[in-house]
Amino acid sequence: MKMHMKKISLLVPVLNEEENLPELERRLKALAFNLDKYDFEIIILDNCSTDSSPLIIKDIISRSKNWKYVRYSKNFGYHNSLACGYDLASGDALVVVQADLQDPPELIEKMLGLWEEGNDVVYGVLLNRNDYSILKTIGAKLFYRIIYFAGNLKMPVNATDFRLVDRKVIDAVKLLREPDRYLRGLVHWVGFRSTGFYYNRDSRLKGVSAGNLFYCVKYAVNAFISFSEFPLRFMIYLGVTLITICIFASIYFIWLYFNQDSLIDKLPTGLTLLTLLSILTIGLNAVFFGVIGEYVGRIYNQGKKRPLYIIDEKINF
Repeated sequence: MKMHMKKISLLVPVLNEEENLPELERRLKALAFNLDKYDFEIIILDNCSTDSSPLIIKDIISRSKNWKYVRYSKNFGYHNSLACGYDLASGDALVVVQADLQDPPELIEKMLGLWEEGNDVVYGVLLNRNDYSILKTIGAKLFYRIIYFAGNLKMPVNATDFRLVDRKVIDAVKLLREPDRYLRGLVHWVGFRSTGFYYNRDSRLKGVSAGNLFYCVKYAVNAFISFSEFPLRFMIYLGVTLITICIFASIYFIWLYFNQDSLIDKLPTGLTLLTLLSILTIGLNAVFFGVIGEYVGRIYNQGKKRPLYIIDEKINF
């Protein structure tokens, strides 16, 4: 009977979540009990927690053989951590579950229902975020709209990493080994049939999120550059615009030279104008080289072909 059950892998990235792990265990065990027609494996992906999270997880694993544990040699980041989860998942489908429980695990039942209808990707779309930071909430909404209109991929606005992906999607994403990863975009890029559902994100259960404002900005820049050449094209458009302005300004000054009696009163002069133009030119050059550097840096990182992660410890595999 067990051989014919579909297996679902739950990936749980963890970084200093000691306060949330007991409730996470309770809710995931309740989920598995209520959905007993599926065989669940829970893979904890520990990005080098420095609190008591490893001890709590190992205690859970000692009592639950379907729980598995991976600890990395250092913190390789959220997306590289999930790359490892994709490599290790043995299920017919997988779902990413956040240890802070902001994305309610109970919604996985709904995701499985949509998956059984033939959808290869089932993604959550936020109605309300319930984040502590208003600035973070506004920034997230703005980011999703920018990347939708300026990016190469028309990813659904406000879609999250809380999603179910079928085995064929897992295998496709595993082929993509780029180091500067935006997993949400990669899952969308490989294609297949997908559908979304709306939900409200809960407040963080306990503890403090590791995703501060600086991390979110870095994450947004990486996502935008990974799936859009718009910044490079914008530099071309801006350069052409400035050259056009200079051409018309030159024609205007030549006309003044031949048609005005008093050049002293008509021609723009003074140190202020020259200083402002110099600062503008230097600033534009700095921005242009910075944008180019972001793209070149990604080429450089990919050329080194370093592993996305290094595992220090594995249990129950």
